[in-house]
Amino acid sequence: MNAAERFVQCLEAEGVTHIFGVPGEENITLLEAISKSDITFITTRHETNAAFMASMFGRLSGRPGVCLSTLGPGATNMMTGIASATMDHSPVVAITGQGATWRQHKASHQMFDLVEMYRPITKASTSIVSGDIISEVVRQAFAKAVSEKPGATHLSFPEDIAKADVDAKTPILRDSTPTFLHPTSVTDSDVLLQIEQAERPVVIAGFGINRSGATDAFQAFFERLGAPVVETMMGKGSISSFHELAAHTIGLPNADYNQRILDQSDLIIAVGYDITELPPSKWNPNQTPVLHIDTNPHEIDQFYPVVANLIGSLPDILHLLSESIPNRSWTGWQQDRDRLRQEIRSTYSLALPLHPQSIVRELEQATGEDGMIFSDVGAHKVWLGRHFQTTRPNQLFISNGFSSMGYGLSSAIAAKLLHPDQRVLCASGDGAFLMNGQDLETAVRLKLPIVVIIWRDGTYGLIEWKQQQAYGRAPYIEFDNPDLVKLAVAFGALGLRVGEHGTLSSCLEQAFLSDGPVLIDCPVDYRENLKLSDRLRTYGG
Repeated sequence: MNAAERFVQCLEAEGVTHIFGVPGEENITLLEAISKSDITFITTRHETNAAFMASMFGRLSGRPGVCLSTLGPGATNMMTGIASATMDHSPVVAITGQGATWRQHKASHQMFDLVEMYRPITKASTSIVSGDIISEVVRQAFAKAVSEKPGATHLSFPEDIAKADVDAKTPILRDSTPTFLHPTSVTDSDVLLQIEQAERPVVIAGFGINRSGATDAFQAFFERLGAPVVETMMGKGSISSFHELAAHTIGLPNADYNQRILDQSDLIIAVGYDITELPPSKWNPNQTPVLHIDTNPHEIDQFYPVVANLIGSLPDILHLLSESIPNRSWTGWQQDRDRLRQEIRSTYSLALPLHPQSIVRELEQATGEDGMIFSDVGAHKVWLGRHFQTTRPNQLFISNGFSSMGYGLSSAIAAKLLHPDQRVLCASGDGAFLMNGQDLETAVRLKLPIVVIIWRDGTYGLIEWKQQQAYGRAPYIEFDNPDLVKLAVAFGALGLRVGEHGTLSSCLEQAFLSDGPVLIDCPVDYRENLKLSDRLRTYGG
């Protein structure tokens, strides 16, 4: 057999069922091998989207998603999605075609050193220099992608190596169950001492809790402790928004009401938190001592003064702590949390254009507790993060590591492939959607009943929000849109416009009854952005 065929055998041994990508001249031998396998190849309309899809496929399935591009512009296109996977800690193996080895020593058509280009944005990047090492290289790439903390790895596959003959009897390395080291006892650690001495501890819930499947252990921990819990945007769902200890989400452009809870704390317990989710300077300006509990050592940061830490399996650590920690419940913090809850639960006008708060409320009711919402990047992400109430992990997905526009639609497509019976919705701004909305055609071709709601205001809303706060004006953020309903129809999807085709509620109801993709054009009133900033700035608590 040739090396490409052996490569595909190794992918199958890793449990690969889907590959997302765009064909190219330098990977036609590999594509031929894939076509003869049981792997489903999803042809996308852009390599960035292929990587976004692989990223969400990996996050939801627990095994690395796989994406494929050719060399040159295909490989550079895919880099944005790969950087997103690494920074959002989703396991992905990226495969790029490459020119033949005999032309790699000189300037050549479409060729750059892809191994070095991908190295800064992946956990590992290498080239397959011989068919004899394919089994080792593939196993290594998949093992590194899924190890804590998960991320992307990259394999460059030169076209002449792909065609070369290999020994069919060479064994294929199989997956093995990783062994995690964790503390066997915390009774003598500095962790317990710090918790015992703290009078006003606050817990920060990061994405690592959901990723590690540690929500039950986490609940036992914070309930035993009796401390308020704030979530990062990526940590939403680690505590129910309706829990008596929930202090809701941090990450607004301004310090929210619950920032006062953090400011009053004498110990911040960060569980599964990664510094890329939200810089510590945003939520710990007073440099309050931090207890770090995670799968990996903490980053060094002056606003993240770690006084004790536990590294290992989060469920194991949290179970052990719950058996030993004292209850340190304190009162007074609830007034700031309740002010935030009051805003979240308030009734807002449904007049057009809709307030962002109203859109969030309608999405919450339409998708239900079993639905999945994928937020693209923009002002709508902030409103969803703040106002959407979650009761479980994997209910609201927000990329707050790399935060690339274009994340939402591709992620929703991958999720629907894995969870065909769940309601799946992409929430996107008009700025983000027009960056890579071409893969709406992919959703149509695959007959995936997903809903895409476009929060339309004709601006890059989040940038406008920050410009207005900083300088009182907002240049260069306006643009025109095509008729989004007609655009959806041109792709073969159903297009609905709020107001013209009914209320947002009725449009969502119709959309979720459809047997194919639906795009909803929803005008939004982002004057609410600065109104919120003004309320937070003048809050006297």
